Amino acid sequence: MAASSAPVNDSLNADLTAPELAWSIVPSPRKIGAASHLYGITALSATEAWAVGDRESDEGSPLIYHWSSGRWSELPAAPVPSSYLSDIVAISSNDIWAVGHQDNDGQADFSVTQHWDGVAWVQVASPNPSKDPFYGENYLAGVAAVASNDVWAVGYQETNTGYSELLIHWDGASWALFAPLPGGYRILRDVTALATNDVWAVGYSFTFKGGYQPLVMHWNGTQWADIAAPTTQDGYSFFYSVTAVSSSDIWAVGYGGIPAEPLTAHWDGSGWAFVSSPNFPNGYAFLQNVTSLASNDVWAVGYNLVGQSYQPLVEHWDGASWTTTTVPTVKHASNQLYGIASDKAGGLWVAGYYYPRDFSKPISTLILRGTP
Repeated sequence: MAASSAPVNDSLNADLTAPELAWSIVPSPRKIGAASHLYGITALSATEAWAVGDRESDEGSPLIYHWSSGRWSELPAAPVPSSYLSDIVAISSNDIWAVGHQDNDGQADFSVTQHWDGVAWVQVASPNPSKDPFYGENYLAGVAAVASNDVWAVGYQETNTGYSELLIHWDGASWALFAPLPGGYRILRDVTALATNDVWAVGYSFTFKGGYQPLVMHWNGTQWADIAAPTTQDGYSFFYSVTAVSSSDIWAVGYGGIPAEPLTAHWDGSGWAFVSSPNFPNGYAFLQNVTSLASNDVWAVGYNLVGQSYQPLVEHWDGASWTTTTVPTVKHASNQLYGIASDKAGGLWVAGYYYPRDFSKPISTLILRGTP
């Protein structure tokens, strides 16, 4: 998932080879005539999972799927007009958060947080620091949780100089806003939480000197601080997701270069460094999300250009190198993956969407499952 709520203790199996997974496309609900996307996915167990995104009709609407009793079904989201959900994290069966934004008809855009209490999804008021009535933008892209009273959501807000990070925290009663750090154009895309005093967020920043470069921030229980991130000479590199195995074993993924190639970077407890991953002859390959099952079992997903359409990109870290994995696709269609989560039983859920190459049908949700 885009934001891992807890590390995996792999001390007993760190030297073992991760099992091969059998991949399949799992049917998901359809609504005729409406384009539907999935961006975030999370799982509490092999028998309960959630996925979020949006449906485009006359206006956008939040989309929430639930995996239970061996099938995916759609559950009503809180009725927030023109809203879109980007990520989701599950703490328990009656304590789940989804985040995104509301497009306010060409005026200010508002952050959105929705909560599941075991009965219904309810909108919860969240901070909107960008106040311009026409151009203010407040977006949430990632969410992670340590506990019911310790939840983080990240994104970005419009400022007079462009954009700055949006950092909010749930203490069990309300969302609190944290002031952004100085530095101009800064956008956060994802967050992972190891402990109350160990939270990581990633994204990208822009300067006229360096162009677009990866951005990494860390919460030590008292304050947020920038952590030196690896940079590229091309000035066009972005982190989109982060996952943590332990405080000294953290991965960030994204893409960089023109045409784009996947980026993978690792934190070893003392510094961040890029780690080589498969290259693609024609470029245009993007990693959007990452999750970890163990030190030798990390997975990243996205999409890459194959011929005239995008196809799923799934990469696996086995403790020594990144390799690509073949997964099933919807034929004669573009297939794009945006979310990945452990099913807590050694398997994976992956979410995204597909659309026919000739655009003869609307965009439809796509869910894959990898089982050991």
